[in-house]
Amino acid sequence: MHDHVSPRPVIALQAPRVTLVPRHFDFGAKIALSYLLLSVLWIIGSDRAVDWMLPDSEFATWAQSVKGLVFVTLSAVVLYLAVHLYIKRLAQANEDLQVAWEESLLGWAMAMDAREPDMAQHSQRVASLTVMLARFMGVDDQDLPAVYRGALLHDIGKISVPDAVLQFPGPLDEEQWALMRKHPETARRILEPIEFLQDAIDIPYCHHERWDGTGYPRGLAGTDIPLWARIFAIVDVYDALSSKRVYRVAMPTSAVLDHIKSGSGSHFDPDVVAAFCRLIGQLQVQVR
Repeated sequence: MHDHVSPRPVIALQAPRVTLVPRHFDFGAKIALSYLLLSVLWIIGSDRAVDWMLPDSEFATWAQSVKGLVFVTLSAVVLYLAVHLYIKRLAQANEDLQVAWEESLLGWAMAMDAREPDMAQHSQRVASLTVMLARFMGVDDQDLPAVYRGALLHDIGKISVPDAVLQFPGPLDEEQWALMRKHPETARRILEPIEFLQDAIDIPYCHHERWDGTGYPRGLAGTDIPLWARIFAIVDVYDALSSKRVYRVAMPTSAVLDHIKSGSGSHFDPDVVAAFCRLIGQLQVQVR
């Protein structure tokens, strides 16, 4: 006879979080209690001081008004300084959190690049150039951080692709391509649950779509492809062809630009191609 064993409850897999609510509550409570205490002390003390200094004087009423005005002014100054200091600390904590996030994303990207021998700093390069091109094309500055994060994590979906495929020294066969084409969907599944990264999904999910609709994973065409993905697609090809690979040497800039121009209207958005060529031309002039 076997003893009955009750099933163990399923534990929710969620990282512990530090809540800021108690801190906010403590700060507000301290300010309110301090204000109440000072108010009581001021009212009692100042009334006695006025009565002692101006007993039965015609200036007593005027003095009461002045002390009330002084109290209101001092209270406003103290409250302003206290709230300003707290907001400053809160802003610093938010900035520290933002830096931690960005460093974590960079770590993800570097880990993905490390899986491919020829991809050192590829994600950082394409992220920087994508932001430059997006700004050059008039993308709002408020959107550029999301553009950067999306470009930095464009290959995060390759975590599901075997090393044998990623590191294959040559063109992939059809079976290998079938595995490779799954990485945009994998990227979407990884990033979608993360609220901080939801506005950065367009590039990892859509950068293999083509202007003529023959890309993957959804076969989007033309302006149905998100602008950021259309911008990144050109930058990604530019960096790939400009960099040395195991099976080929790096192509010169002029040859890479000719290749990109040849894909205008089929692989790439013609407007983005034109803007990219102008940008590269300006960068080359600056380098000279």
